[in-house]
Amino acid sequence: MYMFINALILALMMPAGAHEKVEDGPACRAQLTGLDLLTTVEFPSGLTVEGPWRVVHNGEINGNEAQYVMYATLDRVIETDDVTGRRNVVPFPQPISLAFEGPTQKELVQHAAHVWCLTVMRAQDNQQLQRLAPRRAIQTRVAAVLAARSWS
Repeated sequence: MYMFINALILALMMPAGAHEKVEDGPACRAQLTGLDLLTTVEFPSGLTVEGPWRVVHNGEINGNEAQYVMYATLDRVIETDDVTGRRNVVPFPQPISLAFEGPTQKELVQHAAHVWCLTVMRAQDNQQLQRLAPRRAIQTRVAAVLAARSWS
């Protein structure tokens, strides 16, 4: 009986279509349009974090191999909750400037998406750790109690 109930619960929890893929991690992408680079991270929870970069320089470095480089600045982050539709714009006190490089312009944009994804995930990890950190020192007392033991 218990096996039947467990099998039923498991069947209800499985996705309806076998072709559906359950993603464990965020989806990272970037799009370059003129002098605007939009990096996006979409989390399975429905949170989307966008970085609207302004490209300052986009060109090719000539050396032994062709290498593309792009200098861009970011002055705000846009968070959107897809479930509630709530949008939050977080301005920075000062713009952040980064250089992205790649052997092709397409790989350069992919590299920007990857860097943005890692940056957002690290920032979220740091926020979670700050929430867990105690606001004040907590004293812990450890006591040992000796119990009488008979040796017979």
